[in-house]
Amino acid sequence: MKKPKKTFLPLFYKKKPRRYLSKKQKKLLKFTLQKFLFKKKNIKSNKKFLEIGFGYGENLIHLSKNNTKKIIIGCEVYEPGIANLVKKIEAENLKNIYIYPKNIFTLFNRLEKDSIEKIFILYPDPWPKKKHFKRRLISEILLKKIHKILKKNGLIFISTDSADYLNVILIKFFLNKNFLWVNKKITNCYKRPKKLIESKYEKKAVMKGNKKYFLKFKKIS
Repeated sequence: MKKPKKTFLPLFYKKKPRRYLSKKQKKLLKFTLQKFLFKKKNIKSNKKFLEIGFGYGENLIHLSKNNTKKIIIGCEVYEPGIANLVKKIEAENLKNIYIYPKNIFTLFNRLEKDSIEKIFILYPDPWPKKKHFKRRLISEILLKKIHKILKKNGLIFISTDSADYLNVILIKFFLNKNFLWVNKKITNCYKRPKKLIESKYEKKAVMKGNKKYFLKFKKIS
């Protein structure tokens, strides 16, 4: 009898190994996080932004403050980053951020069709080794899921400091006829959009001397 074939998901979608958490971080995750968890039944607005892999949450905070009438949803499995965001949300009394600390695919299943205005994927792990390419976040499967939840003319913002990953991302989108590359050419990808701020990961890229690329796509069908 053949064993059932395992479905592989990029490492991003799986819960990352637990790193050391301080007592304060553990308390934030166990108690305070509950107030900011994404729950479909509690969100009535159809004006929503989504960030996939928000890291330490700098961009989510920025989006929240500059889009107070929008619902800002952040998906992340890295617990220190989640704890950091929860602390900031509470300290700054932000009312429009909701956190989903689980598998991104389970979140897709909880979001309604054509319900998201903008999606942000900032500095996803490029997995530079060939044997790890299948772990990369940007894939045909991801684009299919994004297409379902994104409104027509909705926007996707992606940033990376890997030239190789940049080419892979562009190829994935070019092969999918449902999206338009707004930048049109690479030279238009060097400047960070005003909607984004310099995150911790972007600062690391600068320190390494890596060139940064900011891509923008629109759902056209």
